[in-house]
Amino acid sequence: MSSRWVWILALLLTPWAGAPARAACVAKPTDPSELSQCSTAANAGDVVAALVLGDALADASGRLYDPAAAVTWWEQAAAGGNAMALRRLFDAHWYGRGIPREPVRARAYLDRAATQGAPWARLVRALLLESEDTAAAAGLYNALAAEGNCLAQLRLSHGHDRGGWLEKNRSQALFWAYVAAEGRHDPGSADGHPLFESRFHYGDCTTEAFFLKEELAKALPGDLRAKVEASAAAWRPGRVPDRQGPVDVAAALGVPPAGQGATMGGAPKLPPWQQLPASLRRSPGRTKVGPEEVFATVGRSVFVVVAARTDEDMKAQRVRFGSAVAMDERTLITNCHVIDEMAVIWLRQGGQMLRAAPSGGDGATDRCQLTVSPGRLSAVPGVRSWEDLKVGETVYSIGAPKGLEATLGQGLVSGLRVIKGLRYVQTSAPISPGSSGGGLFDAAGNLVGITTFHLRDAEGLNFAIAVDDYFR
Repeated sequence: MSSRWVWILALLLTPWAGAPARAACVAKPTDPSELSQCSTAANAGDVVAALVLGDALADASGRLYDPAAAVTWWEQAAAGGNAMALRRLFDAHWYGRGIPREPVRARAYLDRAATQGAPWARLVRALLLESEDTAAAAGLYNALAAEGNCLAQLRLSHGHDRGGWLEKNRSQALFWAYVAAEGRHDPGSADGHPLFESRFHYGDCTTEAFFLKEELAKALPGDLRAKVEASAAAWRPGRVPDRQGPVDVAAALGVPPAGQGATMGGAPKLPPWQQLPASLRRSPGRTKVGPEEVFATVGRSVFVVVAARTDEDMKAQRVRFGSAVAMDERTLITNCHVIDEMAVIWLRQGGQMLRAAPSGGDGATDRCQLTVSPGRLSAVPGVRSWEDLKVGETVYSIGAPKGLEATLGQGLVSGLRVIKGLRYVQTSAPISPGSSGGGLFDAAGNLVGITTFHLRDAEGLNFAIAVDDYFR
């Protein structure tokens, strides 16, 4: 008899141990006795037990894997009012996890969760409504934003900036960018969902909003910008803001919403990610030198990225700054949030300007590549592995904070982290807006990472994606 059937018989035959139902099943069962207790508690009406039992049966790595049975238990938990069970049911039917994919049925579970007020469900519902009922989508986003949901605030900022499914109103766009960047969020209202995150790749919402507000502020006159900033500073969660400034263009019907197949301003989608060839992994040097020598050696390999949605935006200086690091004579690596949705990309170094184009990107991990015409770049001399780094050793950041080219910073490796499967170098070397996509180098001038983000209100907590991860 297979081990699976042994467990099922145990589930049916093992006697109830007499413990209180809720105490008997609050964690994933690990043996037949615990499984039997969960089943007994669930059948007695314990919705937590039904949820836990469904989670155990949905685990594809476990011996009890039975996704159809998992759905049955989740449905029982959902009928008892468990909000998390509705999320499990939506994901199972939307993605087809172990069962046939049924989007219509998934939407029914989503609507139930949204009606109950679950922030993740309202956010996903708004996303799906963008292409079906723009007014309803705007209403959902505005309600979430007023409650303090940073993702909804950022989506409204992007929507009002670009127009189409929302009215084009850059004052309103700047208002929500200011609010999101300040980080005054209600933690209970900030629950996102992978479906939303995979569409827009906002990542760290507050950091994305910081870059966006810097960009949007350039498009408004000083007096109007000051009024919007004051209005945003006075805002608190729970308040519905007044409309900010004049409407540039009313919302258009039938316009594809940004981020869902639209090429707003001609911005191309990122090409599929392709790992860097092993030939670009040059052997690391071992001779340590001073900061002057490091900068003289590798500074010419780091470029300022100047990106815009259109040529008109570029001419009007409505641009996004970042950095990129040359790996050979025509290939550079950077962060996707520097170039995503940007149709016009230039590289600047000294008086040299080069037109670049995306050649690969993985927005979910923020890894992107750029290419230029062959023979134009000076590559980094060596690449050093994340596993070879030691906490406490000296490193240098080179990037373009605020567009200030070739800015050198010095710090230490303060940690080696793995976050969602991606390796990061935590460092005290400074990383500021515009430094994203720049290089983090060791004391011998070897590239060890691509500077990516820093934590607000936490001095010295800066992170770079390990260069190793661009080779996989």
